[in-house]
Amino acid sequence: MKNLKILCFTVAFTCILSVNNLFGQGAYVNINAGYSGCMSATNLDYFAFYNYTSAPNSTTLEQVYVSLGKGINIGGTFGYMFNENIGAELGVSYLLGSKFTAMDEYETGTTDYTLSSKMLRINPSLVIASGLDDINPYAEFGLVIGMGSVTYEVDENYDGDKSNTVIMLDGGLALGLSAAIGANFNINDNMSFFAEINMINMSYAPTKGEYTEATYNGTDELPDWTTSEKEIEFVDSYTYFNDNPPSDSEPSQELKQVLPFGSVGLNVGLRIAL
Repeated sequence: MKNLKILCFTVAFTCILSVNNLFGQGAYVNINAGYSGCMSATNLDYFAFYNYTSAPNSTTLEQVYVSLGKGINIGGTFGYMFNENIGAELGVSYLLGSKFTAMDEYETGTTDYTLSSKMLRINPSLVIASGLDDINPYAEFGLVIGMGSVTYEVDENYDGDKSNTVIMLDGGLALGLSAAIGANFNINDNMSFFAEINMINMSYAPTKGEYTEATYNGTDELPDWTTSEKEIEFVDSYTYFNDNPPSDSEPSQELKQVLPFGSVGLNVGLRIAL
């Protein structure tokens, strides 16, 4: 009798899964990877991020536009289709941002600037699907919550002397919007391949910064730096009193810098029905 109950339960559960798959209902997981290019790129004057060339009789300035959302992303999604047309997803992805570079060139040397980013993103979305069998087009609209960091590196070679500084900016949350259009291509009843074009509109304002490297001609200078020289607190406003300057044992304060993280790109992956 016990075995018969188990058999009946197994058959019933299998039938439910079959019905869910047939009508596009039920839970699923996605595994995906992709690459995104710049969107809403802008100039970053805070970092003096532009190309500068000095000659005896001329000076050339060239703007460098940056969007730190550009790069490789990998991720996964848990989703549930309430019926064949409407569903919801909760996605998690990791952005490994591309490097952006700029350079100063002058008679006695050069200075190279490098910006890069990393970000963990959580993406709840609404899914609207056509409900077709073999090729199922869909669209997604959602929110993006990001926790990331930005690395800014300066390498200077001045008249034979070399210096290097690296500062890490992080803290705080990034908020944005996402949208995607794509299609699922069925492989079998429980698995499909999908490809989509996705867009993220997001900016990020770090709340703190810290120098992680500072060398001069190969000598580490960080141990001699004060806390105010090594650490930065980014705030919306601050007041500096000339007769009562901040303590060297506390982080210095600077105004927040809003950094662009918009992107548009292509994602591909597998969808597996649960």
